[in-house]
Amino acid sequence: WQITKAQEAGLLYEDVLRQTAKLSGKSDAEIERLFTEAGAKALQFDIGIYKAAGLNPLPLNLSPAASRVLLAGIKKTQGLLNNLTRTTAKASQRTYIRAAAIAEMQITSGAFDPATAMRNAIREVIKESGSVLYPSGHMDRIDVAVTRAVRTGVSQTTGEISLQYANDMGCDLMETTAHFGARPSHAVWQGQLVSLSGRTGYLSLADIGYGTGGGFKGWNCRHDWYPYFEGISRPAYSAQRLRELSDKTVRYNGENISYYDATQRQRGMERRIRATRRELAGY
Repeated sequence: WQITKAQEAGLLYEDVLRQTAKLSGKSDAEIERLFTEAGAKALQFDIGIYKAAGLNPLPLNLSPAASRVLLAGIKKTQGLLNNLTRTTAKASQRTYIRAAAIAEMQITSGAFDPATAMRNAIREVIKESGSVLYPSGHMDRIDVAVTRAVRTGVSQTTGEISLQYANDMGCDLMETTAHFGARPSHAVWQGQLVSLSGRTGYLSLADIGYGTGGGFKGWNCRHDWYPYFEGISRPAYSAQRLRELSDKTVRYNGENISYYDATQRQRGMERRIRATRRELAGY
């Protein structure tokens, strides 16, 4: 029994790898397309600002430094997704072994009949299938992990490209965007000016947490930034508009909750819907 279980687990692992290998080439091409389009779109706005300031920046495909940033972002995210598929295969193998062992124990102990034991095993597999295991021990659903990796990778790469152009053009100030439902730690700096050199009177890169997972351009961050020239540019957001964005509430089940809390509840509902779909597919 132990040998059979080990052999089947090995076959399962190889099968998962074969299935993901069929998709890896397509996903690599899709990532390259997403990153390139996002980089070009982000620069359309930046280049317009630089030209209005009398500067003449190179297009993305002609700027060696920006092209290196774009290529590095693509390769990093492609590598991360390939790692996720391998950890998914390992997690699937581990889940199968544990579920099979539980079913065997339940049957041989006489606690459950074979049909019930198999249903219990299937339920166990459903609960953990499609998960990735990080070196830290944290587990995530594959859809959550992939979405976070691609969204964050695109955002960080376009942010780095904008930063590279700002350095090339001698632009010290960048204006961050603002939106409804920003997480509280981001709401305090959204729509503000950031000095890349750390000039007094402006936010610094450290103030917005640039380069950290929880800060600007970190995990699932939807903020962006654009070059700002004193005497030429005008603030995109008034103080009143920023207050409106931060104070936005939603009426839900007879109570007023913040827009941010509403988005968190919505994501929770969406996760439960996906979990139910996985459960139905598993059964």
